[in-house]
Amino acid sequence: MSMILVLVAILAGTLCVPRAAAETLAVVQDGKAVAVRYAGAAWEQTPDGVSAEGTGRFLYAGKDLESGDFHITARLKLERLEATAASFMLNDSHLGFDAGHGRALFVEGPLFGGQAQMLAAAESCLQPGRMMLFEAIRADGTTRFLIDKREIYRRENWNGPVARIGFRPWRNRITLAAFEIQGRLTDPPPPPQVVGEPLYVSGQDGYHTYRIPALAVTAQSTVLAFCEGRKRSASDTGDIDLLVKRSTDNGRTWSKQYVIWDDADNTCGNPCAVVDRQTGTIWLLLTWNRGDDRESQIIARTSQDTRRVFVTHSTDDGVSWIEPQEITASVKKADWTWYATGPGSGIQIQHGPHQGRLVIPCDHIESDTGHYYSHVVYSDDHGQSWNLGGTTPSHQVNECEVVELAEGRLMLNMRNYDRSQRNRQVAVSNDGGLTWTDQRFDSALIEPICQAAIRRLRWPNAEHQGVILFSNPASRDGRVNMTVRASYDEGQTWTASRVLYAGPSAYSDLAVLTNGEIACLYEAGQTHPYESIVFAGFPLQSLDDPGSSPLQGQ
Repeated sequence: MSMILVLVAILAGTLCVPRAAAETLAVVQDGKAVAVRYAGAAWEQTPDGVSAEGTGRFLYAGKDLESGDFHITARLKLERLEATAASFMLNDSHLGFDAGHGRALFVEGPLFGGQAQMLAAAESCLQPGRMMLFEAIRADGTTRFLIDKREIYRRENWNGPVARIGFRPWRNRITLAAFEIQGRLTDPPPPPQVVGEPLYVSGQDGYHTYRIPALAVTAQSTVLAFCEGRKRSASDTGDIDLLVKRSTDNGRTWSKQYVIWDDADNTCGNPCAVVDRQTGTIWLLLTWNRGDDRESQIIARTSQDTRRVFVTHSTDDGVSWIEPQEITASVKKADWTWYATGPGSGIQIQHGPHQGRLVIPCDHIESDTGHYYSHVVYSDDHGQSWNLGGTTPSHQVNECEVVELAEGRLMLNMRNYDRSQRNRQVAVSNDGGLTWTDQRFDSALIEPICQAAIRRLRWPNAEHQGVILFSNPASRDGRVNMTVRASYDEGQTWTASRVLYAGPSAYSDLAVLTNGEIACLYEAGQTHPYESIVFAGFPLQSLDDPGSSPLQGQ
């Protein structure tokens, strides 16, 4: 064939590069798992299929899909419809069967423009306890999602590869009788490398899931790593204990885990620790609720009890802890429903007229408006009594941490619920946390709506600039990419950074070790963030800072 004929054939589309033919993978067949990847605990075998409930259990197909057409089918049922956010997942995006904000189908994630979109009413497509046929079909760049052959959503002009194809029950129970993917199959990529070592591993030592890390370094240089031990599931509700491990060698070795608070089947959590440097006492603020009261019920005031606030402390370097004492009446207003301490760490003010004050970051929800706010509580008598401090001027913020700035102010760094801007919010206080002003977005600190940590590493002096640290999953799209950043100008800019783990990651806390290194305790996993809690220790110099100067070094 001449060169001219070859070119004509190419232009006419008659000479094509061979492409792999479509293949079919049975993920779940006849109610049994065939080619699955579990994240969290494996799903159980039931007479109707493989089944799971809770928030930390994911079932993914054993293969991913390359670009091009595909056809995904599943026969499944949901146990209930009551704002659970159970969903079908692909590429860290979700088509949900029951929105967390109400009974509606929804889409959310980067494939769908980032912001959640409510679709049809859930009851119009679903019946609890009845098997339905779910399909995702892509042909010629148009992707259609169907329930029982009824199209519920359509996505145009998307033809890219598809990873992490699966389902999550997310406060519901999902049962899969069949699950199949058809298209150009490919093996999933190898997992990214983790900086640090797992300290708590879900499924070990009597707990289904470990979550909500908090760090403290005592006056005797002992590192304390706190977390919630969730007994029977990954859910935020249920039998949850408060745990700690101790290290006397800057995190190289650790004690076994100890239970600080176990109140039968109830929820004991949200650790937020602060060390009084004048007395050596370690204070730990916590929250409690009945294990059978869900967050949505507490917010709606239909629960049997409410969210309560407690404090405990240790005077022997974290070896033993007094029985938690309730302080709800002192720090929670009557018209607040949900309440959380931290989680993570508080601070003791080191300079100015409020020197010695213990400050604990918190958040709450108002009963009348349903608005989320951040606030602080404080103690001016070394933890003997606790008082309610100031609340942020604007809402749509909750979980937060606080840092003392060099000029005598405090800065509150907050989880942001304004979905139009995927960035952290900050506010400042000139009176030790009694009032907060200048609430704004920090455009450098992107977030997927998640908890984060902030901590001072060093005060400025004649030889060195001050350093403030920040950690969070640095992504607008999902809980991935755990990153530690450094600011050399009191939180105005964040010029240095280091990715500790590019994979699924969520909550974290920061501390400064007595050897001068940074410590980060963070949630991480291969397929979802709640597989383990990892401890990492590393020097400031390991952060990538192209613009650093000798003044900024150690």
